[in-house]
Amino acid sequence: MTASDMGRVLTTTTVPWIPVSHRLDAVLADRLPDDGTVTSAFALVLDSAGRTLLTHVDRPGRGWEIPGGHLDPGETPVRAAARELAEETGLRLEPSQLSVFAWHRIELLSPPPAGYPYPALAYMVMFAARLPGLGRPTHPPAGSESTLAQWLPREEVERRCGHRTWMVMHRALFA
Repeated sequence: MTASDMGRVLTTTTVPWIPVSHRLDAVLADRLPDDGTVTSAFALVLDSAGRTLLTHVDRPGRGWEIPGGHLDPGETPVRAAARELAEETGLRLEPSQLSVFAWHRIELLSPPPAGYPYPALAYMVMFAARLPGLGRPTHPPAGSESTLAQWLPREEVERRCGHRTWMVMHRALFA
C-alpha cells in the first residue's frame, strides 16, 4: 500500500536523522494507516483564536515542537498522543478529543544499520484537536523534558518551526 492509497500526499522528502536511503511522505488522512508500524504520535492543538500549543523540548537540536513522542509498549497511538500532550505541556485532553488528521510515512529504501530501532515501514501519526475557547496558560509538569509550553499565533509558529517536517501538516489545518 502506498501513502496515496490512504490520503493526500502533501510532500515527499528525506531527513538527516534517518541514516539510510529512505522516503518520508507527509500525508493528510482521517484514519490510522493499515500497514507498517506506528512508532510515535503527536497532538496539534488549536484554540478558538487559531493559536497552536507548542512545547519547548530541552534537548540538543530540538527546541520548539508540537507535543508528541514514542508509543509505550501496548499503548494505542491516540492514548500516546494524549499522554505526550500532558507530559510536555500540562494540557490534559481525553483521547476522544483527538482526531487523526495526518501522518508521516517513513519507508527505508536500504537495509537499516545494525541497531536501528525502527521497522522498514513506520508511521508518525498526527492528531488534531480544536478547543472551543481560548487556550489557557499551561506549563509542562516538573521532570518533563520540556521546559515551556505556549499558545502561539500561526505567524509565530512559522517563525519558530518553519523548517520542521510537520509544518506542511500544520498549514493544512488552516487551508
